[in-house]
Amino acid sequence: MDYSVTIVAQAHVTKPDALRLIAEAAGSTVQDAATAHPFVPLVGGGRVEVEIPKFGEAPPLAIDVFSPHSVEQARMSALALQAALVRVTDWPTEVR
Repeated sequence: MDYSVTIVAQAHVTKPDALRLIAEAAGSTVQDAATAHPFVPLVGGGRVEVEIPKFGEAPPLAIDVFSPHSVEQARMSALALQAALVRVTDWPTEVR
């Protein structure tokens, strides 16, 4: 079972670009980029997936941070990623 926490970002960006920026912020790489379920692996076994708004919908961009260990670990990873995103984006974000 994976535990998750979501970072909500007010950003107009494509899924590939969002994953690339998240990977840069996390010091990681995008895995399975050419598939329907690309993700960015995190240290400690977690991962990040992105849900973009559907056609015609306004942002937000949902950045789901998963941990196989606990919701607390997922939250800590999300908060660390949120802080790292400040270095590479101007996205206003909120952890939920």
